Amino acid sequence: MTSPGLFESGDAPVDMQMAAAALLADSKDVKMMLRVLARNLQSTLADRVEVTRSAGGLLHRQTDEVRAVMVHLGQDDYVAELEGHGVRCTVSRSSGGIRIRNEEVAIEQWLTRLLGALQVLAVENQSARAALQNVIVGGSL
Repeated sequence: MTSPGLFESGDAPVDMQMAAAALLADSKDVKMMLRVLARNLQSTLADRVEVTRSAGGLLHRQTDEVRAVMVHLGQDDYVAELEGHGVRCTVSRSSGGIRIRNEEVAIEQWLTRLLGALQVLAVENQSARAALQNVIVGGSL
């Protein structure tokens, strides 16, 4: 399912705060949200997304449970990792391969900033456009 005009020039930009709030409202379970978000982003931005899964069960096989998601967009890294019953979210900026800033933010702000960065990238990048559409329009949590 796509939204006509979502990225066409001249249209009003998507409100990323509302999109992030909708994602959070659709999923009260942080583990489920991370799993779906990881799947949606990995399917379209494979080379820019790292997913860490839990090792567990018999013989320490990897499970379907996502422990952390890292998205590399330009100079910024967006990391969300499970910590206890919650999630710890950070946005890091690097320059010349050196991390110059690491900021811990609330999940709402993390999602808003991640979706905003995807929206900027989507103007010129088809995989970013598909990722954003996947998460906002077609990727229900």
